[in-house]
Amino acid sequence: MRHNRDGRKLGRTASHRKAMLRNMVTSLFESERIITTVPKAKEARRVAERMITFARRGDLAARRHVAKTVQKPGVLKKLFEEIAPRYVDRPGGYTRVLKLGLRKGDAGQKAILELVGAEEEARKKKKKARKKYHKVEIPEGPKTKAEEEAAKKEAEEVAEAAAVESVEEAEAEEAAAAADEENEAAGAARAEAAAGKEPTAGAGEGTPEEKGVEKAEESAVDATATEAAAAADEENEADSAEKAAEEEAGAGAAEKTAPEESAEGAEDAAADEKAPAEESAPDAGETPGAGEGEAEGSSADEEPKDKKD
Repeated sequence: MRHNRDGRKLGRTASHRKAMLRNMVTSLFESERIITTVPKAKEARRVAERMITFARRGDLAARRHVAKTVQKPGVLKKLFEEIAPRYVDRPGGYTRVLKLGLRKGDAGQKAILELVGAEEEARKKKKKARKKYHKVEIPEGPKTKAEEEAAKKEAEEVAEAAAVESVEEAEAEEAAAAADEENEAAGAARAEAAAGKEPTAGAGEGTPEEKGVEKAEESAVDATATEAAAAADEENEADSAEKAAEEEAGAGAAEKTAPEESAEGAEDAAADEKAPAEESAPDAGETPGAGEGEAEGSSADEEPKDKKD
């Protein structure tokens, strides 16, 4: 009976089995993940976790013991300096087995044997820089005359626009410089005027009595100025009243002369009427007596009018 005989023979001799497990564990520590069958993964896990436990000690005896299994110096250094410190606070369970499914051909059960935390370390690693590809300029085909002329026109327009912009910028700079000079000159003039208006040192200072006298003089000057202004207003009002009286007198005289002028105009009209009447009398063949009678009648009619006037 097979009591207390753990482990799997895996269809191999003892020497072959030990060599295979040594290689699998070394590969596991080197790449932190391997793909194999489920039975091999379970046997390699036992050896790998034992090696990690020895590496956590970190002494010389542990290093020599692990070196019998992990025979690559670079992988041994990585185990003691990088992998073992990662599991200082973890009491066992440093690896995991993930089943993948059946293998084609013999239908063997495949599995992944990996270190716990390997995916986190992979994420922390920097991503590889992508290759930079240089752009290749592809020569264009021959251009037609119309395209060449259009390109020339565009180039000329661009050059003209650039020239116009440069000229405008120069003019703007000149205007800004002139404005700055004018502002500086105005500021200097203001400063000179302010300097000329500043009182001398101690001119505004004085005793309270002197200040009171100055205030009284200023108030007297103000009073005289107001009196003069009032007198000027009174004179202006008197002049305006005289002008209004003169205008009223002129209007009355004009009204009186108007009837006289109308009477003189009526006399002139009557005289103009007499002259054509006298001229027409002999032409009609009438007697002189009749004409004289009419003339006397008209004169008799005019006499009352003159009296009335």
